[in-house]
This record gives sequence, structure tokens and C-alpha cells, in this order.
Amino acid sequence: MNNSNESNPRKKHKANDGRLFTMDCAHDVNAGNTNDSGGFSPSFSERGDDSTEASPKNNKTQLDRMEEMMMRMEEKLATVSSLESRCEELERKCSSLENMLESTSKATKKHIDEKIDGKCDSLANRLEAKVEEVHKQVERSLKLHEHNEMLIKNQSWEYSAALPSMDHLVHDGGYTADEVAYLTETAEELKDLTTKMRRGEFPHDWNGNLKGIYMETSDSGDPPFNYAVNTELLPHWNEFAAALKQFTPAIKLLPDNCESYFSFYFVQLNHDAMYLVYEALMGMPFKMLDFTNNNNGDGARGGMSVDAILDVVESNKHLRKLVIGRNQIGSQHIERLCSAVRNHHLVELD
Repeated sequence: MNNSNESNPRKKHKANDGRLFTMDCAHDVNAGNTNDSGGFSPSFSERGDDSTEASPKNNKTQLDRMEEMMMRMEEKLATVSSLESRCEELERKCSSLENMLESTSKATKKHIDEKIDGKCDSLANRLEAKVEEVHKQVERSLKLHEHNEMLIKNQSWEYSAALPSMDHLVHDGGYTADEVAYLTETAEELKDLTTKMRRGEFPHDWNGNLKGIYMETSDSGDPPFNYAVNTELLPHWNEFAAALKQFTPAIKLLPDNCESYFSFYFVQLNHDAMYLVYEALMGMPFKMLDFTNNNNGDGARGGMSVDAILDVVESNKHLRKLVIGRNQIGSQHIERLCSAVRNHHLVELD
């Protein structure tokens, strides 16, 4: 039985290093070449040499490629590192810009707020001043309206109390000469004061900054007059009190630098006349009240009682000065006087 390897002209042999090579017996025999022994010498072709020589080249090429890849990777890594550095720098710049923007925004906002606040304050002050000016104009217009209404109502007014004649007082009334003089003079003064108030005029004016009503019917040397004598003047006191009661619009119309006052100096009143005046004075905005020697007690000379005076004071929130000299002030009046000074901001008490 023939071996298949022997019949195959191409035989494979294994080299010492383990690589295979082929020996071609059919084609590599040189028939014409003989040796001394007369045989032929086969020629072996080691075809495996080509692959053996190509393998180191391929290995070198692969190493080169790997080195190139490594170099490219290093370059890319360097590029990434550079980009990271640039990103960090950009982040720092962005952070710095954010801080600058925030600081600038705060400063700008503060500046704008201050500007707006300043303008708002200025506008508020101007508006407040304008509102106050308008308020004053409206208030003065209302005061003028009230004053004009008072004058219109008084156009048809007439003094209703008759002035007593001396003959009537002497012959029919049986009054003494002093009593007649007192009655006629007081009646004429009451009519004059009443007429001026009905016209919206202040009976007395001192230097333009002090306007008011002043009445003096007797002095300390005059004898006291009895109740019947003062009762004769009651119709005139009724006219006076009615005119006084409607005189408030004239007082309100006075400028701020002008003070109004009401003064009774040695005025004799019986109880009925005193009540008429007391009722008219309640709540009237006089800044000064003067009641000198006005007693309405057990003494012979009568006038506004201290209790009545204190009632008037407590009803007047505009009062700044009170004069109550030569009046019978008792211990029961002291507390009310102190309260009036404290609550009504009196700057002068005499």
C-alpha cells in the first residue's frame, strides 16, 4: 500500500522553527545535472521563505500604526486638556462678569430707586403743597360763602328794641339821673355794637391785627345799679346776643395773623341778660376772652359769673388768652382753670 505522501509531488516539511515549507519534487528536479555518483540531485524550493520575510514587515507596520494612533491620542488629549483650561478660564471670566453685572445691576437699581424716590418725594411734596393750597382756597371759599349768607340774611334786619327817652325814664320810670344816663348810654352802645355785627363788621380794630368786640358800660367809680334798672336793658341785650350768635362767619374769615377777641370791662348784667350772652358765646372761636369785674353773685355789681365764663372757655378750642381779673374766683374754680390751661393750650392767663 502506497503512502499518499510519497505519491504527492508537493510535500510539506516542517522547519526547525516550526514553520512549514513545501518541497516540489516534480518540478524542481534537474534531470540534466548529475553528480559523480551518477544520480540526480533534487532541487528544493523553500516557498515558505516569502511568508517568513513578510511577517516582520507587517509587524513593523502595525507598530507604526499603533505609535501613530498613540501620538494622535496624545495630541487629542493635549487638545482636550487645552480646551478644559480654556473652559475653566471662560468660567472664571463668566463668573467675574456675573459679579460685575450683579454689582452694576445693584448700583444701577439703587441709583434708579434714589432717582425715583427723589422724584416721588418731590412730586409728593408738590402735590401736598398743591392740595393744601386748594384746601385753603376751598376753605376760604366756604368761609366767604357763609359770610355772604350772613350778610344776605341781615339785609332785612332791623333793630327792634326801642331806645328809651330821658323823659320816659325820669317821669314814667322814676329813675335817677345817674340811672337814666346809664340806661341811655348803654342802650346806644348796645345798638351800635349790634348794628356793626349785623353788617359783618368788627366794632373795634386795633392796628389791623386785633379785631373784636369791646364793651364798657361803667367804671369802678359808678354806683351799682339794681336789678330793675338792668332789666330795662333786656330787649337791647337780646338784640346784642342774637347778633353775636350769628357773627361766627366774620370771625372765621379773619387772616391767620389777626386775632379776634371779646371783652366785657365793668359790664353790669342781671341774670337773664347774662344767660343771653353766655348762650351766644358758647363755641364761638374768639382767640381772646376778657371778663374784668364781671360778678354775678351775691354782690351788688353783677356780670358774667365765673362758672359761666369757665363754660365758655371749655367750649372754645381756639382760645389762647383768658383775662378774668377782679372776679370772685373760689377754690372750686381753681381745678377748672388749671384744666382749661392744660387742655386748651392757653398761653396767657391773667
